Amino acid sequence: ELARRGLLLPERLGEVVPIVVQAIGYDVRRGQHSVGAHVRDASCYVCWAFARAYAPSVLRPYVRELSAALVLSSLFDRE
Repeated sequence: ELARRGLLLPERLGEVVPIVVQAIGYDVRRGQHSVGAHVRDASCYVCWAFARAYAPSVLRPYVRELSAALVLSSLFDRE
């Protein structure tokens, strides 16, 4: 929510983006099922919020990392 409202300072993106990328690929096996769909969905929402809240020049250093994680998630997510 902080990202969507633009309350997360652009200087902090360097600390937050690696956590978001890690959350995009979050998957924990529990027996026959895996848990993590809600975490992955929330992290994709954060990426959308970044795109809405920040200027392209602010996000430019992180675009490659975020886009690669999003593409992998869209291709290999089971849900």
